[in-house]
Amino acid sequence: MADAGTDAGTTAWPWRATVRPMVRGMERELALLALVLLVLAGFGATAPQYLSLSNLLNIGQQTAVIACVAYAMTAVIICKGVDISVGSTLAASSVIAALALQSAGLPGWLGIVLVIAVGAAFGLLGGVLVSYAGISALVATLAVSALARGMALSASGSRSVAVDSALYLWFGRGTLAGVPVSFLIAILLAGLWCVLLQRTVFGRWVYASGGNEDAARASLIPVRAVRLMTYVLAGASAGIGALLTTGRVGSAQPLAGAGLEFAAITAAIVGGSRLSGGHGSIIGTALGALLLGAVNTGLSFLQVSQQVNYFVTGAFVIAAMAASQRDALARRGPGFVRRHRSVPQPVPVAGPARPRRLELRAIGKRFGAVQALAQVSMQLRAGEVLALVGENGAGKSTLVKLLSGIHQPEQGTLLLDGRVLELASAQHSRAAGIAVIHQHFSLIPDLTVAENLALALGRLPTRWGFTLDRAAMRRRALQVLADLQLPVAPEQVVARLTIGQCQMVEIAKATLADAWLIVMDEPTSALTNHERDQLYRLVGQLQQRGCAVLYISHKMQEIYRLAQRAVVLRDGRVVGEADLRHTDAPALIRMMVGRQIQEVFPFRPAQAGNAVLEVRQLSDRALLRGIDLQVRSGELVALTGLMGSGRTELLRCIAGFARFAEGRVTIGGAALRSGSAAHAAGLGVAYVPEDRHKEGLVASLSVKDNLGLRWISANSRAGFVQVGKLGRLAERLIARLDVRPPDAERLAGQLSGGNQQKVVLGKWLATAPRLLLLDEPTNGVDVGAKFELHQLIADLKEQGLAILMVSSELPEVLGVADRIVVLSGGRVAGELARGATEEQVTRLAFEHA
Repeated sequence: MADAGTDAGTTAWPWRATVRPMVRGMERELALLALVLLVLAGFGATAPQYLSLSNLLNIGQQTAVIACVAYAMTAVIICKGVDISVGSTLAASSVIAALALQSAGLPGWLGIVLVIAVGAAFGLLGGVLVSYAGISALVATLAVSALARGMALSASGSRSVAVDSALYLWFGRGTLAGVPVSFLIAILLAGLWCVLLQRTVFGRWVYASGGNEDAARASLIPVRAVRLMTYVLAGASAGIGALLTTGRVGSAQPLAGAGLEFAAITAAIVGGSRLSGGHGSIIGTALGALLLGAVNTGLSFLQVSQQVNYFVTGAFVIAAMAASQRDALARRGPGFVRRHRSVPQPVPVAGPARPRRLELRAIGKRFGAVQALAQVSMQLRAGEVLALVGENGAGKSTLVKLLSGIHQPEQGTLLLDGRVLELASAQHSRAAGIAVIHQHFSLIPDLTVAENLALALGRLPTRWGFTLDRAAMRRRALQVLADLQLPVAPEQVVARLTIGQCQMVEIAKATLADAWLIVMDEPTSALTNHERDQLYRLVGQLQQRGCAVLYISHKMQEIYRLAQRAVVLRDGRVVGEADLRHTDAPALIRMMVGRQIQEVFPFRPAQAGNAVLEVRQLSDRALLRGIDLQVRSGELVALTGLMGSGRTELLRCIAGFARFAEGRVTIGGAALRSGSAAHAAGLGVAYVPEDRHKEGLVASLSVKDNLGLRWISANSRAGFVQVGKLGRLAERLIARLDVRPPDAERLAGQLSGGNQQKVVLGKWLATAPRLLLLDEPTNGVDVGAKFELHQLIADLKEQGLAILMVSSELPEVLGVADRIVVLSGGRVAGELARGATEEQVTRLAFEHA
């Protein structure tokens, strides 16, 4: 694909269209290649004979077995697994094949098939235990390793088994044009594995399954079968390693392969694979294996002991995993790594005992070429609720991290009560009376509420200096919980609390730590209506106590209900400050997005056609009871109700991700098989889940690969991805959905929330569905993205799609729906035509609650 920056009508240089996309994302492989060359040069300078052709070929031959096994190990790791049985599998395969050749007089070619098949059988056993029995990969493959090693020793009588088949031995000791056959096999397998992982549907499934198992399942990928196959291939690769090892020494050794699993895992990790899954490169693994071989051979040339070799190999693993972990932390946001470094102790802030005013003057912050904040000036005063608003990417998160001490500004000054304030760490921020409540809480799940609150003070109360004073912890917790009127018991374990209760405990921690400024980042994104109302009450209490609240939300209703002022960020700059008593929502939105949007949830009428979805008396014998529902083509039906009313459960039954026990669902007149997502998709059902991060998107894959996750299953040739067609599909969908930036190769996890939601939607639009199920489609996206998404949804409705949408946001429901179906207590409480009021919807929602 041509570079995104190429001007229209201009012919791009060939290297920009071909070479640069290949180089992009291969920085680690290029660095590894440079390191391999550096190691070769270093040892060559110390021992000139090290660089002789015969020794270089010897390095290749020694590396071949490790590389062959490491390629398959890379696939296992990408799929979020690990296989420590490959060394023992190699030994068992070689012994069993050698005994068959010796006793049964099998021809050499049949022995080759047998050794690979035996290895695959051991891999199959491990894969079944991991994928279908649900046993930990470490435990399962450890058991297979013990079984395989035991079989090798017992079958051989703990002795080597001679092999006299010339064909069988040729693979380990033969040469072609002076190059060892084993080394050529390693190169050939590297190419085959690259094709398998990069050019086939199976390869895309491997990356998706390891990158986000839930999203892969929601994309109808057979995750368990994919994972099983990686273990089978790992076992088969160990069988190939057995063939090469036996050929090299002329016999099968029952103790062969000792340490092979460690070497293979090392090569994969050094090559860039991450044990967290979703990442890995065959080229990187090949270079990692070559690097290990070069170092080990070089140390042997220098007559260094084997113990030192182990130390060096271990150091490689530690360094590679540290680099991998740092990369992962960096993707969570610039400065995340810095947060985990040791930091100086907080310096007490001079001035009044209770700070009341924080001022930001011309604050600037840059990350590489990106100017995240520029000349940001604002004030926060005690006793007020200030809304911080703006589109995703406007700079809100960066500003919050500055206040919490994670980032430090590069320009400008922070003033606390007129005195210069430096927030060099989270401790400094807390000492200044600033508490930040992130969307991902800082509570410790296994501790009680009282213990978490006690930790907010930085120390636990003790008796006689060494035993915990739990009574004191409980008294303090009861005091603060009662003061804030929070319905949470001090003895409750945090892991058993609802999200709303966790949020309240976080606020209690902030007040207990005597914070005067509390920052709330999207606090109601996952709350029930009741929990949301409790939070509103709590914000009012904090304001009355003299606290300042910096409130970040994309929901206009919340902003106007809670805040007195709003500071608007756009492209890292303050574009305005609004007195919300005198600024209406359209004006505030215009400041945020830089264009006129009179209505965030626009309605566009369309001609409704025949019924696409019909639900009759559907029940799941749990929550849903006797549901009747119909959606026609060209119609958007909104499904609403309280949390727990059965909205999501109904959508998942229609999508085939949940079973229904009674009733009937028809799509275009065809009956849906209960619990069959594949059948639903075949009937034209597309399901966009509520949590795009959990079930919608594979963040570690590119935008192009995410868009094609469903499409490739039906548009591949003999399992091979049609790369050109996939690229053109991605370009069309990116243009149609207006994904920004329009870069098909960008990792999906690097997009803003609204653009990620567009990609999830595009994944299903690629399959040309007839029924679109949307579960909270605009949850967690800014108002500009909400408008764009609903413009897109209106386009789809005009094109004849039937759309069933779940939403908790009443303005959204009332704004875009042709009809509204209200659920309450798992039943249809009523149906309302367009033009219904919030009071009518609310009354029905509470009917059976």
